[in-house]
Amino acid sequence: MSSYIQIGSGFVYFNPTAGNLTSNPTPTRAMTIQDAELDITGTIELLKGSYQFPDDAAVTDKKGTGKLTMGRKDLGMLNQIFFADISATGGNSVAPAEKHTIAATPTTIAPPGTGTFYADLGVTLASNVNVAFTKVTGTAAANQYSVTAGAYTFASADTGKDVLISYAYTTTSGNLYQVNNQNIGWGPQVEVWIIDTYQSQPIVGPPAGNLYNVVRVYAAKISKVTLGNKRANYSMPEVSYEYFQAANGRVLDLYANS
Repeated sequence: MSSYIQIGSGFVYFNPTAGNLTSNPTPTRAMTIQDAELDITGTIELLKGSYQFPDDAAVTDKKGTGKLTMGRKDLGMLNQIFFADISATGGNSVAPAEKHTIAATPTTIAPPGTGTFYADLGVTLASNVNVAFTKVTGTAAANQYSVTAGAYTFASADTGKDVLISYAYTTTSGNLYQVNNQNIGWGPQVEVWIIDTYQSQPIVGPPAGNLYNVVRVYAAKISKVTLGNKRANYSMPEVSYEYFQAANGRVLDLYANS
């Protein structure tokens, strides 16, 4: 018999293997793992007669699910294991609450780097963000503005006021991962490798190394991704999946190093 103790979240790797894959299917490691859960549940059918307790109990269906919570938003990994959609260099970013002083002439936005203005996201008074300016298409009155191609025009009555302008802009930096409306059934199939790192066994070389306890999930599909921010804590993305038998009939391997 093999038993061991594990403390800590260990390592988790996802390996896209089948189904709809990205143009460059690549194994990825989830980083800053908070917890990694693997559930195996069975449905029990009871054979009952006139007595209180059943005459027999049998396992019928089994279901395998897993869940991972991590401390890093890895959008590239999510595209590899869930979306399997188009990726490209560059995209749209946002300049939130950029401070400007209203002048008599239009205030023309200059996005960072080589970015180009994309969309207006609103204007507020710098001294009181609860005072929002109203966007108009004609001549602006007090506490109003109009915008054309990144040029913001305000009323002469507001000249000299400090305002916070928020806008989106197109940039050639960073990476964009698209999520498009695909046909039903679209999505990659992945292997999941869960490594318990606490009680590894040293291997005498050559080459030297460590032997880890490992759970291998042969075939899984991601069922849910949760991206949430918190006021006074880190963002902890969650990834949930369901697993099933692979083409070779295998579902899980539970490997113990001793």
